[in-house]
Parts: sequence; C-alpha cells; structure tokens
Amino acid sequence: MTYLGLLYPMMVLNFAIAVGIVRYRRRQIDHVRRLRARQLEEFEAYKKEVAGELHDHFGQVKMQFAKLLRARGEEVDPGLASAIVDLEGEFSSINEVLYPAGVETGDVGMLLQRLASLNPTIVHYHGPQSLTTTPQRALHIFRVIQETVSNAVRHSAPKRLDLDLTTDARTGAWRIACTYDTTTVPAPSASSGGRGQTILASRLSILRARRTIERGSAEARTTETFTIPADA
Repeated sequence: MTYLGLLYPMMVLNFAIAVGIVRYRRRQIDHVRRLRARQLEEFEAYKKEVAGELHDHFGQVKMQFAKLLRARGEEVDPGLASAIVDLEGEFSSINEVLYPAGVETGDVGMLLQRLASLNPTIVHYHGPQSLTTTPQRALHIFRVIQETVSNAVRHSAPKRLDLDLTTDARTGAWRIACTYDTTTVPAPSASSGGRGQTILASRLSILRARRTIERGSAEARTTETFTIPADA
C-alpha cells in the first residue's frame, strides 16, 4: 500500500514534467519560426531596396542615352536604339524577379501569372486570375513557387511546366501543383541541398505548408505540390 501511495504522486510528477517539456519545445519552435520570419523579412526588404536602386540607376542611364541622342542632332542610331530597348527589357525582368508587382496587394493569382509571363514558352498558369491573402504570405508563396519553377527549368529542362492553383471549398486551403516532364537527369545537389532549398523550407515552415513530390515513370513526369492552409 505504501508503494502504491508513492506511485501516484510520481506519476503526477512525471506527467507534469512531460507537459512542461512539451510546452517548452513548443515555445522553442515558435521562437525559431519568428526568427526565421524576421530574417526573411529583412532579406525581402533588402531585395526591395535593390530593386529601387536599379530603377534609379536605369533612369539615369536612359537620361544619358537621351542626351547622347540629342547631341547627335536627333539622329537615332538603330544599334543604339536597339540596345536601349534590350536594356530596358532586361531591367524589367530583373526588377520583376527581385520585387514583383502584386506583392503589396497580396494577389497570389496575379503573382503566379506574372511568373509564368517571364517564361511563356514553358510555364503555363491555370487558376484564379485574382486570389488574395496578406502581402507577407503572398510574398512567401510567390518565392516558394519561384524557387521551384527556377529549379525545374534550370535542372530538368522541361518542354512544358504547368502551375495549377486550386482551393479546397471545405478547409479553405490552397493547393499549388507544379507539374513538368524532365528531359535531363537533375544532379543530386539540385534537389537535395543548397541555400535556396533551406530558404524554401523556412518559408514553408512560416506558412505552415506541406510539400510533396511525386515522380511518375511515364515520360519522367514530376509533380511538386504545395498545400497551404487558410490564413491563420
């Protein structure tokens, strides 16, 4: 009886310790998630600053070109004019990658359409024309898909890549599927490591999203699916 009398307090104590450990671990995980979010916010703020500086520098370059053309008595050299157009196109692409239009409004539908427009011969978007969330979540979602598409195009050289965005009517969760056929065998490091994959994992953690990868035998088709819960 004495043993049984001691057993109950020990069980209660062990249970209390276990609960305390679980709560401590949850606080640690939340702290790490907040730290990741703050680091990525600073990283994105830096990208936005770079985009702004590029815009200013490009404007100055265009002004110098305009002065040069005026100095030549309004004579427009075809080669010089072509260079200006090419430079403007390159700048627009770089600026769109660094800080795409649509982020401030949180419009993921617009962001994915613009991502597809950067490589229209390969990337095709299927989904709502407009689907909004908070600007912070929209930017994380866009960066996740941007990294996925970039890796697929760079390492697998697909002839076609489809982006499908759907919503679950019951849970409100978003499902983004990136499907492509591989024409080359990706290097092991292309999908298993690298700074880009680490940042991608951090963004998924912040979004509390889940990533699955399915590889079919037919035509070496790969589907990367991201399930993103409704806004918290």
